[in-house]
Amino acid sequence: MNELLIHLPLYIGLPLFMILVALLAAGIYLLSRKFIEPHLKKEHERVGRVLFRTSASLLALILSLTFANQRVDYIKIQNSLEAEAAQIVDIVMDLKMYKSLEATKIQEEMKSYILYTLEDGWESILIDPFNSRPVVQYSKIYESIHYLEPVNPMQIALKESMLADIDEVSDFLQVRLYSAQKDPLNLIYTTLFGILAVMILFSVYAPNKLNLLFVSVYNVFLGLVLYFVLMMGNPLRGPLQIKPIPFELLKYTIELNESRNQ
Repeated sequence: MNELLIHLPLYIGLPLFMILVALLAAGIYLLSRKFIEPHLKKEHERVGRVLFRTSASLLALILSLTFANQRVDYIKIQNSLEAEAAQIVDIVMDLKMYKSLEATKIQEEMKSYILYTLEDGWESILIDPFNSRPVVQYSKIYESIHYLEPVNPMQIALKESMLADIDEVSDFLQVRLYSAQKDPLNLIYTTLFGILAVMILFSVYAPNKLNLLFVSVYNVFLGLVLYFVLMMGNPLRGPLQIKPIPFELLKYTIELNESRNQ
């Protein structure tokens, strides 16, 4: 189900998932009612109502906390892209000031790193993170900067600055690498079990049009929250895939400067 939702656009996947959650919950409710109705007594109804309210609130609380945590992680990746782009700008400026043949070559490698990040579309990071094109290219840049041989105090200072910046780039790159390995399936299992328990407890209420409407609205809302939690749990793919907008700006800036220098 998770893979199917990832490959569906938002306007199809979201309503489809909400409807499926609502139908699943309604089916559990009606089936549970059918089995417990012959044995249902007044004391059972009182206990069921109390437990239903408690369980429904607990399920909503778990989902809301999970949503908040996933949103923090999602924004963390967006912020890391912006910070990484800023560090790359600093490195490129230092390389220009360094003024050597080796520094010029590293500038070309930096350009390739930006292009690989844009053209790759996160695919190689998802398939083989530590052998992906951006990571391999980063390794070349890291090595090339270390092999620079400064010949004056200015170049010494610039190399130290670039080494600090390239280390920062590594930290931001690893944010994406580790985010690609997260698996939100445990959340699905926990939520499905929660819906199962809540609907079984809700079956102490007799099924009618209004009860079905109320429980459907509740479960549609749960489906909405769960959908966004799942999609934010896959930040590098799917309808909520994070776009490398800072790198697009870098590419545009590089191309603009090259056209002016021609």
